[in-house]
Amino acid sequence: MTILSQNLKTIRKNLGNTQMTLANKLGIGFRTYVRYEAGERDAPISIMIKLAKLGNMSLDRLLTTEVKKPDLEIKDVDSTPKTSKKMEVIGGSLDEGRLVFKGLKNDFLISSNSEEKKLLTKFRKMDKGKRDKFVSEIEWILGNGRPANSGGNTKKVAKNVLKAKNAARLKKMTKAIKKTTVKG
Repeated sequence: MTILSQNLKTIRKNLGNTQMTLANKLGIGFRTYVRYEAGERDAPISIMIKLAKLGNMSLDRLLTTEVKKPDLEIKDVDSTPKTSKKMEVIGGSLDEGRLVFKGLKNDFLISSNSEEKKLLTKFRKMDKGKRDKFVSEIEWILGNGRPANSGGNTKKVAKNVLKAKNAARLKKMTKAIKKTTVKG
């Protein structure tokens, strides 16, 4: 049995459901669910997300850590606890730049570079719309001046001209970040 299949069984039993009722809740066939729980088949990401929500845990925890029934009694939370108790790392790494802690739904981006930390902090304070716009702007810049969604029909631009345009654009974006964090 895989960790996922063991966790499926634990979550199902904690909810007090049969395999049939849980399959109905997930909107999948009974035999399909039985194969997931037996470890014969991997569940698609959409099903894993639903299962993580049913178990009140992060997706990383569902996939990487064997969950026992007592673990399910304490639900994963969205925010970091204010106490100084030691937390168990269950996923991610310093190389990946993120960590996942037992008992928390969200993963945490980590960095040892102070400038990167400032940028991440400002980015996290933005609302979703501004984050999406910011990401698309960065994708545009990294695409050598070609919009991320274009078919490549743009003309080539000299590197020094492109660098100057990108530097100006980054300055504008930095100012926008400062404005949004002041409001928040």
